[in-house]
Amino acid sequence: MDALFDTFADLQLKPGSSIPHYGVWVGQPTRYTAQTLQQDPTSPHIYLYFTDSPSSSSSKEPEAAINVRSTDNDHRLVFWLTRNFTNPITSQLDDLDEGFHLLSEYAHRKNRSYNSHHHSHHHESRHNNDAATTLKGLDFIRTPGLVDIKSGSVLPTEAKGSNNDILDKLEPILTDAINQKAAMYIFGSSYGSGIHDIHMNQGSAPSYENGIYDDGALLFKFADGHWEAVFLAFASQRIPTNDKGEYEQNSESLAAILGQANSSDQ
Repeated sequence: MDALFDTFADLQLKPGSSIPHYGVWVGQPTRYTAQTLQQDPTSPHIYLYFTDSPSSSSSKEPEAAINVRSTDNDHRLVFWLTRNFTNPITSQLDDLDEGFHLLSEYAHRKNRSYNSHHHSHHHESRHNNDAATTLKGLDFIRTPGLVDIKSGSVLPTEAKGSNNDILDKLEPILTDAINQKAAMYIFGSSYGSGIHDIHMNQGSAPSYENGIYDDGALLFKFADGHWEAVFLAFASQRIPTNDKGEYEQNSESLAAILGQANSSDQ
């Protein structure tokens, strides 16, 4: 779904494989840049930059590449925001040091199709060696209390007016997290200098990567102790999914489930 950049390309797996180098990156956001459709009409992103302890000596901050447009025929995203997020996972996240954590669910999966060429683009020095952690990956469908699917909003990348597109929704949240020096927990796929696939990673067409407990997300913990969570998906992704993350025959697109199957932004 996500148009991969050159630095991402070597991390791709064969269709049907799960998400490569899936885990959670802990840090503190510092700044961001948001691409417009004029800058990239095909696959614009928000680039969120952050610091973490393992890479603090580096002159280049790691980045989170957040999709704001799908490359599918339906370009829209689905957006969920929980301003006071409560879930048992937050107590596990609290115990993590800054840096990237390769999750145990990923680390113990079989039949990964990597070779030395793939690993050469993945900077192990940036990765906490804690694959035995009990923290499990996120799953929008299977993780209890994580996402209320039917509360999502289907949004275009850009639209006339205010507070009615994905950029309008995301930018204030990121600005608050930066200004208030919130701790950030980014679930997705690491490519060494950053992380992407920060969205639902199941229910896509078979030509894309699908997996369960491989979903991406942005979670923030603020100084007063409250958590906020942002979840993103592509409007064309379908549920329910099977144990490989592939959509089942009786599945529906998220857009259809949310009553937004037809749109001029497709």
